[in-house]
Amino acid sequence: MLIRNCSQSRSILASLDNGTEIIGQITDLAKDMGIKAAFISAIGALSQADLGYYDQATRKYLVSPVDEPVELAACSGNISLLEGRPFVHAHAVLADGKGRTWGGHLVRGTVFAAELYLQELSGLPLKRVPDSITGLNLWGKE
Repeated sequence: MLIRNCSQSRSILASLDNGTEIIGQITDLAKDMGIKAAFISAIGALSQADLGYYDQATRKYLVSPVDEPVELAACSGNISLLEGRPFVHAHAVLADGKGRTWGGHLVRGTVFAAELYLQELSGLPLKRVPDSITGLNLWGKE
């Protein structure tokens, strides 16, 4: 088990740009602001999205497209460092006009309108390293 003590630093509220890719825009924001660790939360709407499910047996993400406009009913995750660069790990719940929902790892999505809350964490930066048991890049000890 890895335990890190973190304290809160900056809180950032941002409206994301229509037509941009959500994970990329959050990553760019983190790079531009020098953020190495953060908690993120977002709501809004996406024109389309790709959600992933990590197959533990094959150690591969299975990606399912959602090729229609959806509400970003919930999105939470974190920012840490992967190979020295900010890496966004987010999960989302998406909903359509009929009340159907999809959930999973947010691989990508096109912003229609979205609002982001980012809480920067200070202290030791969180760094992702390959984990031989899961096949994922997880927060690691250095």
